[in-house]
Amino acid sequence: MRHSPSRHAVHALASLALTFSASGAPAQERTEAKPPVRDATKTNETRAERSEDVPAETSLRWLKNGNTRFVKKNFRKDGRGAADRDRSLAGEKPHAIVLSCSDSRVPPEVVFDQALGEIFVIRVAGEALDSSVIASIEYAVERLGTKLIVVMGHTRCDAVKAAVTAKTDAATDGSGFDKLVADIRPRLKTVLKGEPSRFLEVESAVNADGVARELVQRSDVIRRKVESGGVSIKTALYRLETGKVSFY
Repeated sequence: MRHSPSRHAVHALASLALTFSASGAPAQERTEAKPPVRDATKTNETRAERSEDVPAETSLRWLKNGNTRFVKKNFRKDGRGAADRDRSLAGEKPHAIVLSCSDSRVPPEVVFDQALGEIFVIRVAGEALDSSVIASIEYAVERLGTKLIVVMGHTRCDAVKAAVTAKTDAATDGSGFDKLVADIRPRLKTVLKGEPSRFLEVESAVNADGVARELVQRSDVIRRKVESGGVSIKTALYRLETGKVSFY
């Protein structure tokens, strides 16, 4: 009979708030006072009235508020009309970057109740990183000035499930999905010896944590921004069962 490893260490890893130092290790959240910005997710304030330089902590609050509305089915009524579409023609200024799974049940714009032009979304199975994904995030940070990056996993993730049940860390049949599984498995090495957690919530959180760390390691642009305090990275887990997003 297999014995599960200590869940305390796993949950400690999954619950890290990822504002990184240069080495990729978690660092203390910056606490400097920021200029006040009205919380548009609590009102019908239009995107055009928002600050063009939204602090990461404000962006995070907007996402949390939006998810609360999603769970309570109390959606915003602004930000999706013809006038909003026309306004977006002048350019985009998203307040957050969200890297999430391509699973059709996890659309970030919906689960965070965000409107046109408000979040910059990259979706790929298992939140996998490749050169296109990294370049997309770098573009939003460098060109659009976005200060918050969220890497969001989710429960019942098929890509994570395939990695958990795979027989080996190496790709075997040469398919794209097989290579994806081989990419995910090393991030799960701390949890592969025991029985899978309920709904794969621990494994999915650990995978998202690993992706966030790799992003800093593989991108000089992101690492410099994080070092200077110009960008904050958070991991999150979306629970399909409740609609709730937990940030770590």
